[in-house]
Amino acid sequence: MINNSDQPKEFDAVLVNSAYLSFNAAVLGGIEGVKKRLESKDDKLKLAALDDAFKYGDAGINLVIMALHDSSGDVHQHAARLLRQVGVKGQQALLDYDPCLWFTTLKCWQSEDFTFGNILSSVGAAYLIKKKSQLSSLVKNSQAEYIEAIRCEKDALNSYNNKSVQDIVDILVDKNKLLKNLKALFIGESCQIYYQKYKYSKVDICSIYPLLKAYPSLEVLQIRGRLIEEDILKNNSQILDIRNSNGSSILPDKHLKHDKLRTLIVEAARINDKNLTKICNLDLPSLEYFELWLGRGERYNINLDILAPILSGKSFPNLLFLAIRGTANTSEIAQAIAKSPILNKLRVLELTDGNLTNVGTITLLKTPAINRLHTLDVSGNRINPGMLEQLSQLKCRVRKDSQFNDRYYSIWE
Repeated sequence: MINNSDQPKEFDAVLVNSAYLSFNAAVLGGIEGVKKRLESKDDKLKLAALDDAFKYGDAGINLVIMALHDSSGDVHQHAARLLRQVGVKGQQALLDYDPCLWFTTLKCWQSEDFTFGNILSSVGAAYLIKKKSQLSSLVKNSQAEYIEAIRCEKDALNSYNNKSVQDIVDILVDKNKLLKNLKALFIGESCQIYYQKYKYSKVDICSIYPLLKAYPSLEVLQIRGRLIEEDILKNNSQILDIRNSNGSSILPDKHLKHDKLRTLIVEAARINDKNLTKICNLDLPSLEYFELWLGRGERYNINLDILAPILSGKSFPNLLFLAIRGTANTSEIAQAIAKSPILNKLRVLELTDGNLTNVGTITLLKTPAINRLHTLDVSGNRINPGMLEQLSQLKCRVRKDSQFNDRYYSIWE
C-alpha cells in the first residue's frame, strides 16, 4: 500500500480556514492544540478551543478554569458557563474565582442585540431590548418560544417617568404564552458606571407583580431603577376591595409566592419602606441568591424589622448568597445577621460599599458561624487596618478591598 505522506495525521498541524479566523494559523490537535488556540488573540478560536477542552478530561477542565482569567469578556463568560456543567470541580473553581459565578444570574447568558432581525440563537443568549417596538417584534418571531433570557433596558437620559417601563411590562405579561421558555429577565435602567457617577435614576420601576404571576417558571429577575413612587408589588387582581369605617382595607396583603425564582437582584436608586417590606416578604422557597443595592447617606438606613423575614429564613429558606450594598447602617445590619438563623446556611455574605466600622466588624469576628461561609465580602467600608488584619484570620475567604476610598455605583450617588 502506498503511504500518502501528504495526508495529515491525528497530531499533525492543520491549517484553519482564514474565513473563520482573523488570521491564518496552524492549529495542533489534541490537548496541546487546545492550549495553543487558547494562547491566540482571536476570540472565536479561543471559544472553540474551550468547547474542545472537555474531550481531555481533567487536563481540559484545568484549561477552562485558567480561561476565567482571560482578558476577553466573551471568553471569560463562556468558560464560566462551561464550568457550571462539570460538577463539583467546576463549581469549586467558580466559587474560588468569583462566588457570584457559581449562581444562576444573567451573566449565565451572553448579551445579544436584537434589531428587528432573526433570532440566531435562543440557548445561552440574553436578547437586549431598548424599545417597545423591539420587544413587540421579538415576541412575534417564530423562535420566540425558545428564548431563555431578555434584557429590557431603558436609557435614563431619555426617561423622566416609568411609562416606557410599564409599556414593556404590559407586553411581557400579555405575550407570556409566546415566551414559553423564558428563564431570566432584566428590566429597568441601562447604566454605564464609568460616566454616570453621582446621578439619581430617572426610571421608576412599575409593579413587577404581574411579571411574577405571568412567568411561574422564571428563575432570574433583576430590576434597576427608582423604587419609591410606584407600588412595585401591587396585586392587580380584580377583587372587590372591602374597607372598614376608617377607610382602610380589611383585606390583608397576601404575600406573593413564586416557586421557581432562584435569583433576585434589586438595584434601587431610592426605595421606600413599603416596597422594601413587600420584597422582603415575598415567599420564594427556591431563592438562592439575593442582592439588594441601596445608596449612601442617612436616607439609606434600613429598618431592621423590615429585614426580619429574610434573616429568620421565613421568606427565603434556601438562601445561599446574601448581598446588602450601599447602606448607611451597615454595622447594625451586620450585628443583626450575626444573630440570625440564616447565617448557618449562607455560603456568601456581602456587606459592601457602606459604612461598616469596627463595631460591626467585631461582632462578625466573634460569631463562630462566620467561619462556615465560603466568602465574606466587606469591601468599600470604613474598617481600620488593624481590624482588617483580624478579619484575615477567619477560616473563610475574606474580601476587604477599597476601605475608606471614594466609591462608584451603578445607578445612584
